[in-house]
Amino acid sequence: MHTKQELRQLQKQKLQAYQGPDRLAEETTLQKKLFATAQWHKANVIAVVLSTPMELNTQPIIAQAWTDDKQVVVPKIVAKQMQFVAITPQTGFVAGALNIQEPEVGTPYPPADIDLVIVPGLAYTKQGGRLGFGAGYYDRFLSTYSGHTVALALTPQLLESLPLEPHDQIIDQVITV
Repeated sequence: MHTKQELRQLQKQKLQAYQGPDRLAEETTLQKKLFATAQWHKANVIAVVLSTPMELNTQPIIAQAWTDDKQVVVPKIVAKQMQFVAITPQTGFVAGALNIQEPEVGTPYPPADIDLVIVPGLAYTKQGGRLGFGAGYYDRFLSTYSGHTVALALTPQLLESLPLEPHDQIIDQVITV
């Protein structure tokens, strides 16, 4: 079994190499499956990351949420804590912590008002295990979050098992192709 650090490197390489029509088709399928879930339909406020090129593209998810009159909130790192702030089509973005795009301005959104968190990661198991990027922001946030969590797993992201530790948070639902 690899250490988490080794596994992160491997997963990043796999995701960077996984490009082209197959990946685009998978992303579209995963998004359609997400939009068909009861959790999506019930949710008024959806938390989603602004994806980096290596990650599953979240722009279509954000666009669909706005089309469905949902509030979209995205992570913003403030004093080493992850908060979610609301965005609109007019929001301006800057590169924030970890060089991830985040809104220039924004008021922290109360976690209790977020209905659905789409959790990013490098790898997942069907049982909801998750390997994150190593900073711990999502595990800390999810440890006190009581709403629904979902992850969209591209084929290279789905593993049989992961080296989980007690602080690792389990995802409610992992959507696969």
